Amino acid sequence: MTTQQKFESMLVERGMFESQAKKVMEIAKPMFVQAMPDYRFTWDRPAKEYHDVIYNTGFFIVKRAAIQWIDENLPEAWFRPIFL
Repeated sequence: MTTQQKFESMLVERGMFESQAKKVMEIAKPMFVQAMPDYRFTWDRPAKEYHDVIYNTGFFIVKRAAIQWIDENLPEAWFRPIFL
């Protein structure tokens, strides 16, 4: 599992389909650059290269991207409140 796939799986665990999670990650990746300009995630490297605390912290950014995607594409999604 890659770093990107780890974040995608966290989205899927909260109700999204894999295809939706992939779209959210395309929004989230530039958000990571804005939030942490001096740090670069290795999205295609093994997920185990990062500690769980990185995923838990980074998921705050992913949640913002998820809300953005949901509001633009599926505003009545049952899983929207999970990302608030």
